[in-house]
Amino acid sequence: MLKNIPTYTKRILNLLNAAGFEAYLVGGAVRDLLLGREPVDYDITTNAKPETVRDLALKEGWKVIDNLGQNFGCCVIVLDDVSTEVTTFRSERYGEDAHKPKDVWYCETLKEDLARRDFTVNAMAMDATGNIYDYFGGREDLAKKILRTVGHASSRYEEDALRMFRACRFVAQLGFTYVEDNPSIGGFGMLNTPYYLEKNYAFPIERTRGLSLERVRKEIDKMLVAPYATQGLMLFVATGLSDSTCRVKENGKVEEIAILPELRHIVGLKQNPRFHCYDTWEHTLFAMDNSPRDLLLRWALLLHDIGKGQEGIRVITEEGQPRDAGHEKRSARDAEKIFARLRMNKDFAKLATWLVANHMRFVGLFKAEGNTALLRWLRQEAHSGIFRNNKELVFAYENLVEVYLADMGATHAGFKKELMDQARALSSRLVELALGMPVATSDLAITGKDLLSIIPQERIKDELTYLLARVQNGDLQNQKTMLVEAVQKHLKRG
Repeated sequence: MLKNIPTYTKRILNLLNAAGFEAYLVGGAVRDLLLGREPVDYDITTNAKPETVRDLALKEGWKVIDNLGQNFGCCVIVLDDVSTEVTTFRSERYGEDAHKPKDVWYCETLKEDLARRDFTVNAMAMDATGNIYDYFGGREDLAKKILRTVGHASSRYEEDALRMFRACRFVAQLGFTYVEDNPSIGGFGMLNTPYYLEKNYAFPIERTRGLSLERVRKEIDKMLVAPYATQGLMLFVATGLSDSTCRVKENGKVEEIAILPELRHIVGLKQNPRFHCYDTWEHTLFAMDNSPRDLLLRWALLLHDIGKGQEGIRVITEEGQPRDAGHEKRSARDAEKIFARLRMNKDFAKLATWLVANHMRFVGLFKAEGNTALLRWLRQEAHSGIFRNNKELVFAYENLVEVYLADMGATHAGFKKELMDQARALSSRLVELALGMPVATSDLAITGKDLLSIIPQERIKDELTYLLARVQNGDLQNQKTMLVEAVQKHLKRG
């Protein structure tokens, strides 16, 4: 493992050791090295006080960032253009705040420092010679692929409520099974599916009210793009964490924010077995597993069916089976509200909502012959004002194709190769047509400058608009010579 540690990390460890101090690589880096993964960052803990760390580093000519406000006992050494956090052994005590400790103080031993950490697999340290210090069974838990808190889970979560979200995120990143020492409250989900949880636990979700929306949203985003995102999401919903709240402070006022309670009603929500293998929630997870690990796609798929089962949407057919006609529109309206509530980036939210709203459009086009219906749809979206140019339109359709294929693949159709091949062929044809659908005059193969020698400047805007409409309608190719000829003919007609 030592050969995988960066040189800059070894230099810091060796500097502190040479000065007579203990120094260890700690936390996620040790976990990842033991798993054979490349760590994202390399944090160091030491019994040297921050001012000592600073002085030693400055003497070596290294850049140091200290006086980090509430980040007690920590300074950052910048070496080889990489920032490394070096934190003095410390302990902490929490009060009413759900994430920030009320009191922090220096402690004497590495074990005391590791005891304050969240999960056993994150509570290990390694020295410069490769020795592992594991006081809480982290290595054994890595071998068993389980995620377990250091000490009682209730105490760890009462101290820092963000740890509940981190539990879901680590399950999603590592693919581990979450366990607690206290008895479980039974299983969760559909029996005999890959997503069923044999054991579930009750998180103290009332503590999340003190967390900031920004921190919560970051944890959810990380969870959604992780390799085992659906395992993390199952824990997220099963423990009630999705139904909890956090807070945001704006204009001096604190507002309580619901996180994702909209997911609750699709858990166990029956679907027509003629088309679906699972209930609505586990179908959602199945669809996410079918998709690339992209944040936009994962958010769209997470919310694509939340309109199902809603009043005015769900009906029961003559065969006694549920039907949710128009659910995509309801899902899109709900998704728009969720993105606004969670203060998501507006451009991101707009596109994700569009993906939700349009994920069923392929159904009516599946058996359509020729390109007429596809072009009509593309033209409609080009005129909608949602997209500023062809690049945005194509990007949207490329992502919509991913949503469509992931969704379709999470039904019985996903097990029928011929159907999926037809769906992929339809998708490829649609994207190819989108590439040729201009949205703005800037997408034309001709510019206003090209027309200056033909028409007065004051008419250029109108002529470009005329050309755009003709290309969109399909009666003129987007080629420079043909566009010039079209303008000349238009001028002759007056």
